[in-house]
Amino acid sequence: MQYALLIYTNEAEDMNRSPEEQEANMAEYYAFTNEVRQAGKLLAGEALHPTHTAKTVSIRDGKTSVVDGPFAETKEQFGGYYVVDADSIEEAVQWAAKIPGAREGRVEVRPVWVFE
Repeated sequence: MQYALLIYTNEAEDMNRSPEEQEANMAEYYAFTNEVRQAGKLLAGEALHPTHTAKTVSIRDGKTSVVDGPFAETKEQFGGYYVVDADSIEEAVQWAAKIPGAREGRVEVRPVWVFE
């Protein structure tokens, strides 16, 4: 079954890291990505640009509304994701626990509907 591992961290704290801290953090992400890929479990994964680059779109009464940024103010922002092929949600949780962002933020594990 496919699971999305959705990474939420504090964007402001992430941006305030020194260049050396950012480099070390990215090295951890590269190591995790290589591990999950070599295990044959990685289906997809990407990092996202900061929330200030986002737009939120809604349609109400036939009118399209576009606002800057994410929909809600939160302490943690959605910053990236992996999609893994795991035999169970317990296995997906084990992979999520290895993601560096889990130490300072949260990683949501959610089953993916696969439509054919």
